[in-house]
Amino acid sequence: MREGEVRSFNSSNVNSAPDAGGIYAIYDETVGDILAYIGRSNNIRRRLKEHLSGRGSKSIDMLIGQGHDLWFSFGYSDNPHGAEAAELARLSPAGNRKREIKYLED
Repeated sequence: MREGEVRSFNSSNVNSAPDAGGIYAIYDETVGDILAYIGRSNNIRRRLKEHLSGRGSKSIDMLIGQGHDLWFSFGYSDNPHGAEAAELARLSPAGNRKREIKYLED
């Protein structure tokens, strides 16, 4: 599996994910390709397996239980924590507004 490639969130594809550090995203195709979860891990494959088994996020476990069509992708990073924070800031309109408001108040 290649970095950035989007695949169906199932055990076969998760087993082909790397056992390296980085960030990953899980998308919900059922409701229009919405980003359902973004996370970081020192071992992407292990963490995705935890999500599949119900030991990861409660929201992902709920979506799986309801039969949602989930997909995932990943990106390598030597600093998964920093990469996750940067991606969340980039994707979050609320986070961007907070920074703009703070900037205007200073």
